[in-house]
Amino acid sequence: MDKIKKVYIDSRYKTSDSVSNSDFKFELKEQIEVPDNTVCYIDDISIPHSWYTVEEYNNRLYIAHWNTVNNADDNVVIIIPPGNYTGASFASAMQTALQERFSWMTCVYNTAKGTITISSDNDFRIISDVLAISLQQWSLVWQDKNGQPVILEEGDLRSINDIIRNSEAIPAADASPTFETEFLDLLNVHNIYIHCPNIGHYNCIGVRGESSIIKKVPVSSSFGYLIMDSVVAPHDKIDVSKQSIKTMHFTLKNVHGNIINLHGSHVSFSLIFQTIE
Repeated sequence: MDKIKKVYIDSRYKTSDSVSNSDFKFELKEQIEVPDNTVCYIDDISIPHSWYTVEEYNNRLYIAHWNTVNNADDNVVIIIPPGNYTGASFASAMQTALQERFSWMTCVYNTAKGTITISSDNDFRIISDVLAISLQQWSLVWQDKNGQPVILEEGDLRSINDIIRNSEAIPAADASPTFETEFLDLLNVHNIYIHCPNIGHYNCIGVRGESSIIKKVPVSSSFGYLIMDSVVAPHDKIDVSKQSIKTMHFTLKNVHGNIINLHGSHVSFSLIFQTIE
């Protein structure tokens, strides 16, 4: 271990079979045999804030809209286009998407409160994640904007409820011709979780029970800027005693376990090895 004290990682040098710059493998030129009583720190982290407000993993609005012709709800999955939004542009995108199925619906951004008011001529409800799955289990059929059936998968709802803060912790509101969101959360990733199952002895646990997290990086920069992070506490150490390290698989995920789309931007960080006396 006297030979290697620090390893620099950069997604530009990922292996050819890597998926992306946030889901990549990195192969060392030589295998490291780590002795006993050795810890590793993740340091010098540089991650560009290049993901969008809306991505493929959070672009669905679930709405139950009262159909006065059939006297029943139209339960529709509305798709919001991926993009980086302000409050006003997000309201506009939501209105455009809703009007592809419900031409009379409007969305207005409330600048003073940071909320969006959705209005319709008929009663409707914006459905939370938990209720969306429950309704499907009760034999309700979800549809897309063209009336085709959509099958929901628990754990993969891809909803925008985090953005509009329509939490399952809040009881489902009665149907109404208006709905006002909570304060919009346009920063859809608050922390980046760096995973690597090849490092450490699985002695940490994430909010969903994950054991492969090696670093949590707070998102401290706005869209278009670099997020810089480093070792801040002794608790950041990872026990890597008696491991052989050659190829490492890194993934950058949000709190829900979705891989963050960096849209071609690269990440870099350092692995610092230290033997504890």
